[in-house]
Formats: sequence, structure tokens, C-alpha cells
Amino acid sequence: MRWAFWRRDEDRQAGGGYADAIVAAIEATAAQQTANVSSTAAIEAVAGLLSRAFAGCEVEGPGWARDAINPVWLAQVGRSLVREGASMSVIDMDGDGMVELVPAAFWNFENATDPGRETDRESTWRARVNTYGPSNSHTRLLPRDQLVFVRWGTSPGTRYRGQGPTSWAALTAKTQGEVERALGDEAAGPLAQIFPMPSDPGTGADGDDKFGGLANTIAGARGKALLLETTFGGMGLGKGDAPQRDWDSRRLGPRPPAELVKLAEDGFGRMLAAYGCSPAMFGSSDGTAFREGLRQWHMGTVEPMAKLLAWELTQRLETEVKLTFDPYPRDQVSRSQVASKLATIEGVSAQMALAIAGLFDE
Repeated sequence: MRWAFWRRDEDRQAGGGYADAIVAAIEATAAQQTANVSSTAAIEAVAGLLSRAFAGCEVEGPGWARDAINPVWLAQVGRSLVREGASMSVIDMDGDGMVELVPAAFWNFENATDPGRETDRESTWRARVNTYGPSNSHTRLLPRDQLVFVRWGTSPGTRYRGQGPTSWAALTAKTQGEVERALGDEAAGPLAQIFPMPSDPGTGADGDDKFGGLANTIAGARGKALLLETTFGGMGLGKGDAPQRDWDSRRLGPRPPAELVKLAEDGFGRMLAAYGCSPAMFGSSDGTAFREGLRQWHMGTVEPMAKLLAWELTQRLETEVKLTFDPYPRDQVSRSQVASKLATIEGVSAQMALAIAGLFDE
């Protein structure tokens, strides 16, 4: 395999120099700018769905390839495709010939400068890739053949960079992030129960601190019934200092406007739609709507993305790789009806009918 013997790597051990500090600051700033969108429930809902769908697929290929394309790696690819718009892994082989796919944290593509290879073909690209362990990191300059690189989407002008729905639908993503932030700020406000009371009479001649004891009693109630002195007497100060109503509490806490809540719900659905995921899979939808949403999600997003990944793996590992899924999310009722009708045709076996309907792989 040509990638197994390509040794023109540039391997660097990470240090603590000034340049590293600048890079870390830039990365932190970039992450902070996108936190509004990536921290929303909509993004995590889709990332979790695709991650678990990939982890649950069956890998067809030689044993060494199945060991490398394991559920943990597949789950990471699904999550990265949603959150970063792309997934990059280094094909790494140890001295015993064991292949491992090591996820890359950062990468930067460039054209090869070798004589005779100055073209725009993707096969001539190389990338400077950063991979991380628990206590170190490595930077390597690797050719395209040694990299498993899958993109959610891309444009002709930036084929070397993956773009996810949060980039293509940036205005929707911004709206969703800002609305969620506003709700978070609203919920982070002070929460308390306020009781209108007369002026603090202080400690009486008998040494009784009326307000101090009362405050401790209310704070420690935790659902228990309390017998409290009426406030009609103004706590000993007279009726002129008494509240208009006896023990009339006022709640201080979050009260988000209904319009803001509606915006958050609508934004959640629009963000899901950008990923090809039906909002019917969440909330109070009935079983029929949920199953239809699941079918659309699998057939419109999961399986096409899996096909892109399988093609990339086949190219880079130089062996045929297939990723297959449980057929349950498909439209079982309609397909079953098609299979039933096909089976009545002379010369069409039951197995052939199931295969034509997409319920059985030949």
C-alpha cells in the first residue's frame, strides 16, 4: 500500500513557545465567537443523532479495516461532520502492521511543490496535521493519500475546507444562537420570594429578634407547614405599618416573553431542517410523524453521508469498504406493499421482490 511506506513526514513535538501561545489565543477567540451556535440544543441533537447512527452501522471489509473503522471512530466522524463541517483522520500504521485512524484536531492543506506535481488535483495535496494525546501533540506534514478527509459540504473555491450547515445557513445559526443566549441570560437572573414587611423592629426587650428568626424559619421550611404570626399588627409597630394583605409574597424570577420562547422553538426547527433532520423527531409529535421524520433523516442525510465516508475509506485504505444500516428506518409499510405485489409476478422470487423493494440486500 503506497500510504504505508510514505515516510516524508515532518514530525514535531509541541512546545511552550511564544508562537504556540499566539496560536492558542487565536483558537480560543475563534471558539468563543462560534460558541453561541455550537452550544445550542439543535446542534447537539443532530450531532448526537449522526454520531450514534454511524456508530451503529455495520462495516464490511477485511478484518484489519474493520478494526480501524470501529464504532468509536465512526461516532467521532459523525460528530465532527456536524460540528466542524468536516472530519480529518491520519492513517497510522505501527511496527506490527496494525492500522489506526487517528482523528486530527487541526489541519491546513497546501499544494505539493515537488517538480512535476504542480497541479490543482486533490491527489497532489498535502496537509500539516495536528493530533493530540493526553500529554502531548504532534504536527506532521502528510500527503493526501495518508489522510481520511470527509466534508459535509464545500465550494469550488475552497475544496480543501469543509463547511457545515451553520456556515451555509449562517443567518439562521446566528438567530438561533442569540435567542438561546437571551433565554439563558433571562434564566440566569435572580430568583427569590419577596415578602412585604414593616420596618425592622430590631431586637425587643425580651431579646427576641422577630425578623431574624422569621427569615430562618421560612428559609428552612422546605415544603413543611408553618404557623406564622399575622402581619396585620405591623409586627408590633401598629396597623399603620402593616402590609395591605397578610403574608402576600411576590416572586422574583425569569419571565421570558412568549415571543422569545416562540422564536427559540422556530429557530430550533429551522436549524434541524438545515441538517436534513425533521423537527417531528423531537417534541410531542405522534408516532407516524416521528417514523416519517426518521425515514427522511436516514435516507436523506445518514446514508448519503455514510456513502461519502465509505468512498473515502475505500480510496485511502485501498480496499473496498461498505457501511450498511439496519433497514428499519425506511418506509417499511410502502416497501412491504411493493414487495408483496412484485412477488405475485411470475418469475419474481420472494427474495428478489424484497431486494427490489429495498428490504433485503442480495
